[in-house]
Amino acid sequence: MSNIYLKRVVVFAVLLVGFAFQPTGIIKAQDHQPSIQFVELFNNLQQELPREYIHLHTDRNWYVFGDRIWFSAYVAAGSYHLPSGISSVLYIELIEPNGEMADRMAVELSSGRAAGSITFNNANPEEGTYRIRAYTAWALNFGESYVFEKDLYVITGEEEEVAVVSNGKSDLQFLPEGGHLIDGIPARLAFKAIGPEGLGVDVRGTLYDENDPGFRIEFQSEYLGMGVINDFLPTGEAAYYAEINGERYSLPDVRSSGTSMRIGQSETQYMVDIHTNRYTADTQLLLFAHVRGSVSYASLILIESGRGSVIIPKNQFPTGIVHFTLLNENGHPITERLAFNKNESDLMDAEISIDRDRISARSEVNLDLSVRDSEGSSSAAKASISVFDDGITEFDQYSANIQSRFYLESELKGHIENPGIYFSDNDKADQYLDLLMLTQGWRAYNMEEIADLEVLNIFALPELGFTISGSIKSAVRGRPLEDATVIFSIGSGHEDVDLITTDETGRFMLTDLQINGSELITIRANDASGSSRVRIEVDPQFENLPMFEGIIPQRTFEQMVSDVTIYESMAQIGERAEQVHVDVERFVDAQMFGELEEIVVTADREETADQFERDLRIGSRPGQRIDFDENEVMASIPLLQAINQMAGVSADPVQGLSIKTGFTNLTVLPAPLIIVDDIEMNFEYIRNLSTSDIQTINVFRRSSELGFFGARGAGGVLVIRTREGTGVPGREPQGLITAFVQGFQPPSEFYSPRYGITVPRDFEQPDNRITLHWDGEIDISESGETVRFWSGDVPSTYRVVLEGITDNGIPFVTSNRLEVTE
Repeated sequence: MSNIYLKRVVVFAVLLVGFAFQPTGIIKAQDHQPSIQFVELFNNLQQELPREYIHLHTDRNWYVFGDRIWFSAYVAAGSYHLPSGISSVLYIELIEPNGEMADRMAVELSSGRAAGSITFNNANPEEGTYRIRAYTAWALNFGESYVFEKDLYVITGEEEEVAVVSNGKSDLQFLPEGGHLIDGIPARLAFKAIGPEGLGVDVRGTLYDENDPGFRIEFQSEYLGMGVINDFLPTGEAAYYAEINGERYSLPDVRSSGTSMRIGQSETQYMVDIHTNRYTADTQLLLFAHVRGSVSYASLILIESGRGSVIIPKNQFPTGIVHFTLLNENGHPITERLAFNKNESDLMDAEISIDRDRISARSEVNLDLSVRDSEGSSSAAKASISVFDDGITEFDQYSANIQSRFYLESELKGHIENPGIYFSDNDKADQYLDLLMLTQGWRAYNMEEIADLEVLNIFALPELGFTISGSIKSAVRGRPLEDATVIFSIGSGHEDVDLITTDETGRFMLTDLQINGSELITIRANDASGSSRVRIEVDPQFENLPMFEGIIPQRTFEQMVSDVTIYESMAQIGERAEQVHVDVERFVDAQMFGELEEIVVTADREETADQFERDLRIGSRPGQRIDFDENEVMASIPLLQAINQMAGVSADPVQGLSIKTGFTNLTVLPAPLIIVDDIEMNFEYIRNLSTSDIQTINVFRRSSELGFFGARGAGGVLVIRTREGTGVPGREPQGLITAFVQGFQPPSEFYSPRYGITVPRDFEQPDNRITLHWDGEIDISESGETVRFWSGDVPSTYRVVLEGITDNGIPFVTSNRLEVTE
């Protein structure tokens, strides 16, 4: 552990007991007790209710429809970004360009880390900007900024026009530094212009006063629609408005009295100036500042003749957003200002060393990884790495990364464009960053809620597993039954059994279930007298989770990438990607059902390895669905005969049901899984059904689809939806219900052939991988770590991106490039 981190922990411990007040004032408890209590309450709340910070590192920022999105999850807790042990369940969602959720899955967190992948299987094949989201139930308590969101551009491989989503309106917002315009007090007036697509647009305009024809101030944005008007002196008699291209925009109202705070900064210190017309006599006000909820500064500021000031060294704050808050004599917040601090002690030097300059096709590549702190000491870290073709698109060095997420995006509401620029070596990075602090216009820490504890609501507790809940009611009248006995058994063999009773409202809840993949759960219930004549109602899984609301700003592929150097059209990119999809999916599917074994290639084993690669191919996918309302012919024949019309499916009254899944490595396939209205049934049950009872039949044969059903689905799945949606009347046993519960995504490994080991070097199938290598869970020791992979067949420049966080909670990101030749 470095000395820097030890010093920080010591300071943190001191601040838990008492605050480091500066010489500008000496706090006397009897004079400023309300203010002291507020700061102490704030500090205690952050310790008792630590927030979770979430980041996903994806293997790329753009994809071809059908790709698998690989991600590595980082969840840190509290002010110092240490690995979170609060939550074990992390939800991942993929949102389509129209705002509809295409998929939701969960991964299991261990010490704040997880890795997995999500696909486009349930999405409509539409080109545009998709969004990947990640959150824990606990993080939802603290506002939308703690929900991770990242935009991904997806092409279909076809030349098509992207429908740019627009709300049809442009907007111009004015945000005074410190919160308000006050009569007679000079202000810095920040502004931000947003175009119809929801993105910042550069503007030029003029300020006017309807009551003063001679008043005129020209203004111009500096970056992404953000800018500032310095030394603006508002008056209460004025009626200000701005005009841009003939459009008028109002300014905030001017208050007759109040207090404002201006913050200037040099390389080493903050200069805080307070102006007020509220206090006629000299007084003292308490200023405190925190970074991610950890109070690092508190001091009384002497206000004389309506002004007060203080200089604060920057080195007493860690890297991050510094929240300055001024309290009045009653301990209520009266003005706030955000500033961003960069502490050199938080700078990590991560390095990717490549073993040679030029790499031939299908050859081994070794990358040496190391991380050092600002003092040059080696640091241990958790990391993830991606190697992808940098010749298709120009790498976006300003895109979001773990630094921008943990230090910036988690504390600001809304979409932040090009967040990586604020941590780059751009000459104006700090200037742009202060504009962002002035214009984002929102605080992750609601001081009004701190002042009024009654409005603090914790509506979601940390999750260690999954929850099954529902109600037990009387069979006839549907009356809630108190003290009914509910017995749960999980798995086809009913291995795990739990017994609980209902509360006074007839509700039951079983929490913290550890489920991998998808498991069959059986629920039995009896009323208080022991009778099974009861009705069991199970709540839809995940109904407590929020649905995405909003518009995803849409851009064309050309807007997302500034240079396309190899391929003349998106169709060529799609053609290359399609050749890879089948291998990747077959490889992942094989892992889900335990088919994948290590194969060592020798002169005697090349035929076996060749067969292994052939087994990873997937043929074309036939139709797998019958809708009896749309197919009158199918609706007129017996059910088993209709099922036999589906490719790869056989339904025989004697032999039973069989489904070809394509698994050639499994010696014994389990019987197909039959689900009728979310309840598992046997073949005898469906033999007696009529097509007139049924709305749709779906067959799942691809193992990428079957993964949702766990090992139980390895023999294929037949899903029947009846017209009533509750099965066929009279066939369900009373007091018994079965259903499938979605659990954690099973782990899977990225498809990366090892030539000469698992695949012969002269294997005839082209290797056109766009992402050459991905590893979502790397442990970098203090002595470093070596990553090994093999190049493909496509000569190009490949980008290597490393993201991670040290064991001391400091995030880092770096990149390098390597050349693959013919």
